[in-house]
Amino acid sequence: MPSERHARIFLETMIWASSRHYRHCGSPSSTPIHRRSARSGLYQCSERECHLQCMVTIKTLMHVLKLDLLIWISATFLVLTFSNGISSVVMARILGVNQKAAWKMDHGIRELMDDREAVSARLNGVAEVDEAYVGGAPKFKKGVKNKRGRGTGKPMVLVSADRTVQAKATLIPNAQGATLGPIMKEWIDPSSALMTDSNTAYRKIGRSFASHHTVNHGKRQYSRPSKGAYINTVEAVNSQVQRALIGVYHRLGRQHLQRYLDEILWRWNHRQQDVKIRNQKTSSETKTIVTTVWKPIPVVEQMRGLLCCAVGRQVRRTPQWGLSWP
Repeated sequence: MPSERHARIFLETMIWASSRHYRHCGSPSSTPIHRRSARSGLYQCSERECHLQCMVTIKTLMHVLKLDLLIWISATFLVLTFSNGISSVVMARILGVNQKAAWKMDHGIRELMDDREAVSARLNGVAEVDEAYVGGAPKFKKGVKNKRGRGTGKPMVLVSADRTVQAKATLIPNAQGATLGPIMKEWIDPSSALMTDSNTAYRKIGRSFASHHTVNHGKRQYSRPSKGAYINTVEAVNSQVQRALIGVYHRLGRQHLQRYLDEILWRWNHRQQDVKIRNQKTSSETKTIVTTVWKPIPVVEQMRGLLCCAVGRQVRRTPQWGLSWP
């Protein structure tokens, strides 16, 4: 992107992939304004009742936070290329902006990664479910014993994943059946096979699905090959959250934790399968070994999927210089 004009054309290509439509009245007919005093990329509605002016950034994140489009696109590129995320301090240093502006852009991009319209399909096939506690080890204090597991004060997250590529996660107040049941029934197709740990809250919920199998980690049981029961996939999703916490963000507060989860799950859900076949020679025969590797889809394709949902996703500043999402 050598200039702001190229960044605007790139953004128009992403947001108006099929046709240019007007934001205020929804009309598909508009004409560019070429007057000398007009801003670049300014259009006017062709409808007689409207005749208002519009730009590609109207009703998007880029409209409220007054930064160059070149910086916005560069920030989106950085977020999508760093495998564990990028902190606002590092982003500010790369883009040449202050840390507060980078923090707001980072959260604005996470706003686009929120699957609030349930664009992704329900989990099906074999669905794994587990709870996770997000947060590092508490500081050592003499005479103070910090509880672990369900006795801890860390935020609790419910994570579900099928064995293809899709995963979902949300903050939950507790691990009781009344809390977990409605969420799981919304996420998972009833014809799926449910895999969980030995938490008793899952017993009644499991009756709503085609089958339900468990593993007992308390007895060091991590898989049941005869039933195909394990929850390694969902634990791999949990490890991505912990890796981002340890290596990048260092602390994930309750207020913005869901948005960090949205970012991590976006990377998990936007991967493609790569099958590698190789021949291994032994003393008696030659074996064919098939290996499946998951790789991220190209960054431009991720940006296209991200920016096509930009309309209607807005960020506002609060009187305390924070952020709010209307």
